[in-house]
Amino acid sequence: NQTKMILTTCAACAAPLAHNTPRCVRCHTRYCGATCQHDHWRRGHKQMCKKIHRGGNAEQYNADKKHKEAVAVAVEVCADDRP
Repeated sequence: NQTKMILTTCAACAAPLAHNTPRCVRCHTRYCGATCQHDHWRRGHKQMCKKIHRGGNAEQYNADKKHKEAVAVAVEVCADDRP
């Protein structure tokens, strides 16, 4: 039984990913290769890694982030529809 991925592109370069691509050991952020993983670490992943891990790892963290964004948009649209 294969898990469905929400994150289907490399976190560093946005290249499409397969299920067996490298990922951060702590937070499971996915990369197309070791070069992108190291580059992303140097460009700021180091500061976000623990937060992503505490948020349920990369898939859950990003799903929650998208959900919060969608709720905020819905609230704004509903507020605009009030008489």
